[in-house]
This record gives sequence, C-alpha cells and structure tokens, in this order.
Amino acid sequence: MKTKGIVSFYGKIGCKTNERQVEQLKEAGYVIQFIDLLSRELEPAELQNFFNDLNIHDCVNERAPELKSGEFKPENLSAEDLLEAMVKNPVLIKRPLIFFRGEFTCGFNQPLIQRLLGERPPIEGCQN
Repeated sequence: MKTKGIVSFYGKIGCKTNERQVEQLKEAGYVIQFIDLLSRELEPAELQNFFNDLNIHDCVNERAPELKSGEFKPENLSAEDLLEAMVKNPVLIKRPLIFFRGEFTCGFNQPLIQRLLGERPPIEGCQN
C-alpha cells in the first residue's frame, strides 16, 4: 500500500490507547513519527498551535492524576495560566497531539482525525 504521508503523533509511551491509535493510523496508510509528549519540551506558542479553535479547557487530560485527586482545578485558571501549567506538566494535556501537513489538533475525536481515518471510527479515551 502506498503511504498517505507522515503524521506527527505526540503521545505517552506505554499508553495502550495511544498504541491502538497509532496502529489505526498505520492501518489507514500513514507513517507515524511518534514523539513522547511527556519528555518533549514544548513552548507555549508551539503548544497553542495544537489547540486551534478549541477552548483550551477542553484540551485538558481529564484522567491526569492531579485532576482526579482534586489538587489541580483547571476551571479556576485563565487560558494563559492553564497553558503555562500544561507546558510545565504535560500530563495535563489531552492526548494525542497531532500534526499532519500543516494542520494541528488535540485529541483523537477531531475533524482532522476523521479525515485521516476515513470510514474507520477513531479510538478514543484512555482505558486505564
């Protein structure tokens, strides 16, 4: 099968859902450049690119330990402060971040993912 292009996939090493999402993109004909989101230092402006027109509060990883424990409350932060918190602690970022041919997105339930996968329904959410 001819490759459809290279997808930059920012995910978490060891995340079973990210592994299944990568496989789904490969099966759809893409080459995956996997980037470990937790060890890759992103600048605020660089991270903001992935959020596009999304509300930054919708780009928070709801399964982050800090949210589950109640110690981190993103709803109490401005967009700028939340962006800084995500840069400092990338586990707070909803995964994956995707870059493909000039387009950025956050999460696996976005229009870009639907276009990449075609008829295949996207795998969402962490199973842990």
